[in-house]
Order: sequence, then structure tokens, then C-alpha cells
Amino acid sequence: MKEVEEEEEEGEKERKAEERKGAEMQEKDKEEDEVEEDDSMEWELRNTDSVYSELSELSRDYVESVDRGASVRGSTDQFEEILSQYEELKVTHELADAARKALISRVVELIDDRSALTLEVTSLQETVSRLEGRIKEKEEESKRLRKELEAFQSENPDASLPTSMRHFSRSEMARVVMEKNQYKQRLFELQEAMRRNETLRAAKEVKLTEDKRSSVWRKFNRFFGLTKEPLIPAPASAFAVPASPSLSVSPLGSPQQPAVRQTQAESSSPTAPSPRVRRRELYREIRSQVWETLGKKQIHGWSVPLANTQGSHESVPEPKDVPVLVQLRLLDQRDSIAKLNCAVAVTPEISGEATCSVWVVSGPASSSDIAVIDPARSNTVLDQFSLPPTAPALCIAAVPPIGDTAGTVWIGTQEGSILVHSASAGRRRCLQSVSLSEGVHSLTYSQGQVIAGLADGTLAIFSHSSGGWNLQSHSVMPLGSNPLQPIRCCLAKSGHLWVGYWNRVHVVDINSKNVEHIFSVSERSEQQVRFLCAAGSGVWTSCRLDPILRLFDWSTGRPLQEVDITSLVTKTLGQPFLTLSPLQISSLTVISGRLWVGTGGGAIFSIPLSITSEAISIPYCSIASAQLCYHGHRQAVRFIISAPGCLMTSPGSSTVTTSQLILSGGEGYINFRIGDDVSDRSVELSQATPQRSERSHMIIWQNHTPSVPSPAL
Repeated sequence: MKEVEEEEEEGEKERKAEERKGAEMQEKDKEEDEVEEDDSMEWELRNTDSVYSELSELSRDYVESVDRGASVRGSTDQFEEILSQYEELKVTHELADAARKALISRVVELIDDRSALTLEVTSLQETVSRLEGRIKEKEEESKRLRKELEAFQSENPDASLPTSMRHFSRSEMARVVMEKNQYKQRLFELQEAMRRNETLRAAKEVKLTEDKRSSVWRKFNRFFGLTKEPLIPAPASAFAVPASPSLSVSPLGSPQQPAVRQTQAESSSPTAPSPRVRRRELYREIRSQVWETLGKKQIHGWSVPLANTQGSHESVPEPKDVPVLVQLRLLDQRDSIAKLNCAVAVTPEISGEATCSVWVVSGPASSSDIAVIDPARSNTVLDQFSLPPTAPALCIAAVPPIGDTAGTVWIGTQEGSILVHSASAGRRRCLQSVSLSEGVHSLTYSQGQVIAGLADGTLAIFSHSSGGWNLQSHSVMPLGSNPLQPIRCCLAKSGHLWVGYWNRVHVVDINSKNVEHIFSVSERSEQQVRFLCAAGSGVWTSCRLDPILRLFDWSTGRPLQEVDITSLVTKTLGQPFLTLSPLQISSLTVISGRLWVGTGGGAIFSIPLSITSEAISIPYCSIASAQLCYHGHRQAVRFIISAPGCLMTSPGSSTVTTSQLILSGGEGYINFRIGDDVSDRSVELSQATPQRSERSHMIIWQNHTPSVPSPAL
């Protein structure tokens, strides 16, 4: 029983202990719940924006109870230290952010530089590969030419002979004759200068001797009042031409040495005439031929049509639209011996000025001068300046304005430079320039592009963009076949470009830059196409050192007409004119329905063309309608250009009208109906400097008619 009671007592004790533990656990859970509720209420009441705002909103007692009695307001030093550290961290963060941005921008720059250098390396590699390919082509070509030369020498034994024993072709003989004539002319000029100096020195010596001998007679004559002239006549040897020694030797080889010795012997003899005297005699013979053939009738300085002077039945009506001669102008040049090279007319649409101006290029063989003149006003030079003394200018072109860019003048030089000048204000300043590998022989504008013909048979094409003309990025289009020759002329029309190269014409599509058609102009392979001028639906062409004019159809290149001006020259000027210089066409252009032809001897012919208002009219010409201008040059006609939009003052009134002027330029001036009327004594005693009539001249005509001639022509 006791055991049972003890067990019951122990059980009650355990139950009481468990109840006690349960009550304690409930109290503990209740306390924890109250603490959690207090914490949540505290978290909701806290401001987490910043430490200062959080502490400022809480009560002091609560903060002290949380921090076990610590006083925050009392420890201001620690708070200020925290704020200073925060400001330092903020500044450090800003510096780090700026450094990060700078590093990012630098990385971007380096990436751009790397891409640019990569592109440059790629382009250089392409250039190297292209040059290597060209070198290989040249090596293969040189091997082929060497083999051909060896085969030619084996087949033709004459090819290995000396130059003096070879058989020359017609072109080689023509070139040699031209060079011989040039050297002979220089020799004659030097000999003439020496003779003049000797003549002047001898005349001075004779005059001094005469003054000494006749001083007494002169005193007696004056004393008696007889005369003031000396009684002793002047000796005949006073005007004798002394012998001149040999000055030079011909560099062309032994075949020309006897001719040079003969010329020296003739010029050294006292009775041999000087070159000026011989030319004066030739002009006398030409004058006689002109008066005998053409008669005394003239039309504004032009002869009547040739058919009306031969007594034939097929006479043509006298033209009514012949250009009127308005001015003979001596070109103002710094160097009196400078020669004209080329010229271009800058219209008001290009320059933006009220009247047309003309840019004339002249100078010696090593440099060039530019003279800008107003062709309508006599002796008016608008501007004059010199190009860089590197190489002479070979061509000049006026480029119209495109978009916002000004109207410009492009000049090509022999060394391969293209200079771009302003067409109006600031003409002397070079706006842009580029250096090419070869000399620039022609410049042509077409549809926002400028095409330059180079000396190696290559076309350099410059395009216009929104920013202007970018001369550095141009495309190159080779046309040539060996041996290489310069591209001397180009003609742009209707999106196509006619390029004269050797004896052929290459028809090029300007947009695609592809050669669409090639045809021959002359049967002689050594010929070179020199001039191309469009009229109606045809193109007139002429080759270098050739007196033949050829007409071709613009669309197909089919030959339409061939005219030899040899008969025209011999009928009008006679055989003595051919003695002055070899017959060749030195300038060719179509102006106002007429074909203007300038010859190497200085004569100018005008041939009316059968052009109508229709676009497909064929510009045939007839020698029977040709007219000779009595006003010409003593040397080759360098250029014939048209200057539209010139302001002219009507004679006898103050009315100003707009007219078209036509200008020709060359060395010297001669009237074929008058000849050279200089006396023998003035010719012999003239100085070495050229006379006024031998310096560069321009002949200016005025055209009053529209561009299409009358149907009667």
C-alpha cells in the first residue's frame, strides 16, 4: 500500500512540475510575442532615409534604453567624424566615376583608331598587291617586248643598223624635219642677233671716225651757212653685214650637217638675207597671191566664199552672218618673248559677274603666267599672276557651280598637278590642288565630274559630293595600250565621253565608266587624235600634224565626210605659205554654226556648216563656202575660243548690249593683204627683242547672229 501511495505522490509531483513548466513556457511565449510586437512597431516608426533623420525622430529615452544608456547627443564628435567620412567617401565615389568615364572614352577612341588603322593597313595591302601585279605585268610586257625586238631584229637586218643608215617612216621623217626646222630657226635668230650687234658696232665706229674727219669741214660749212651735213659721204662699208661665225652644230646626226654648214655659209656671206628679210619676202609673195586670187572684195575682214573667186558655175550666195572684226589686241605680258599656251572663257553663269572674262595662259618653257582680261574692253587686265615655278600649264577649263559651291577654274600642269582657282573674287589664291603621277594634257567637265586626260593614257575622274570637290579620292580609268601616249582631247555629250587616244576614239559611258565602242579615225597607226568638236549630230576631228578634217556620226561613230585643207590653203595663200611652216591644223572648234580652223602658219579659215534647228542634223561643210580671214598670226594659232555674255557698248551711243565674242591667240600679227611693210634698214638694225608685230596677239570678232546659220549656207 505504501508503494502505491508513494507512486501516486510522485505522479502528482510530476504533474505539478509539468503544469509549472507549461505556465513558464506560456509566459515566455507571451513575453516574446510582446517583444516582437514592440520590434515591429519600432521598425515601422523608424526613418531609414538617413542616420540623422532616424535618430532625430526617436525619443531620447528610447534611444538611451536601446543603447543601454548611451547618449547620442552627447557624443557629437563621433557624429561629425561619421559625416566627414561620408563626405570623403562621396568625393572619392565622384572621382572614381569620372575616372571610369574617362577610361571608357579612351577605350572608345582606341577602338576607333584601331579600326581606322586596320582599314588603312587593308588599303595599303591592296595597293601593294596591285602594284606587285602591275610590276609583274610590266616585267612580262618587257620580256614580251624584248622577244619581239629580237624577232624583229632577226627578221629586219636594218633595225640593228646605225640611225644614219636606217630607213625612216613618214612620221619619223616628219618629226625629224620639224625638229630640224626648229633648230634652224634658233640658229637663224642667233646669227641675226650677232649680225645686228656687229652692224651697230661698225656703224658706231664709222660714225666716230666720220666725226673726227669731218669736224673741220663741218665748221667751215656752218661758217658759210651752206649746210649742216658733212661733205664727205659715208663709206659703203658702214652698212655692210659682217660675217658671223658658226654658232652651233645640229644634234640630229650627220644627215643634217651639210645643210647646217650650207646655211651657215649662206648666212655668213655679206649678201645672204636674214630670216626676217626672207619671211618678209614670203609675205610679199603671199600678198600677191591673195590679191590675185581673192581680189579686193572683202566682208568684215574676211574673203568672199572661195567658189565666188574661181569663176565656176557653182557659186554660193555671199553670207550675211560673218563675224565682225572688233579688236586686234597685244597681250600684256611680263616677258616679251613668252608664248601663248591655252585659254578659256569664264561666262557670267560660272563667275557670277556681269560680263564674261577670259583666262589666258602664257609663259616660257619652265613656268606659266595667267592673265585675266575683259575681251570687250580694250587693254583691260582684270588680274595677272604667276603659277608656282614647277612646270608649265598645258590645259585650262572652267567648271560651273554645283549646289552651294562657287564657280571654279581648273589648271593642269606638265608635272601632274591640278590647281583649282576661284573664277571671280580672289583669283590668285589656289583653293585646292592635287598631284598626279603623270602630266595633265586635257580637262573636261561633264555632269558633276571633271575628267583629266593624263600623259600615260589614263583618265582621272573627279566627282563632286555634298561637301564639295574631293580631289584626293578620284577614280582612275586606264585606256592605253603600249606604247603609251597622252590623252590630248576629250568631248562630253549626252552622258558619253569621246576620248582621243592614238589614232582611235574610245566612247566611254560616264556613269558606268565602261568603254562601249572604239573606232579608228585615221588609217595611220602613228597618228594622234588632237581635236574633237561637236556640231549637230556629228563630231569633227583632226589629228596632230595632219591637214585633214574628218566628220563622224555621234551615235555610231560612222565616218561621214573627209576634207583636206591643203587645196584650200594653196588656192588662197599660195605655195609660199607652205614654206613658212609645215601645213597642219593647230586649232579647231565649232562656233555659231561655223567650223573655225587655225593652221600652223597662222592663217584662220571659217567654213559654214549645214546645221539646222533639228537635233539630228549632220554638220557637213563645203570647201567652196570657206572664207579666209585676212588678219592672222605669224606663228601657229594656239587657240580659238568663244566668249558668250560679253557686255559691249554700241558705237556712237551709250547702249550696252550682250554679245558673243570669238578670240584667237598666237605669236605675232600679220595682215595677209598688206604683208610685212617694214623697211630693210629697220629690219637689219632692229634689236634682238621681238618687235610689236612679233609678240603675242589676240584677234577678237563679234558675232551678231544666232547659233544656227541661215539655210542658204
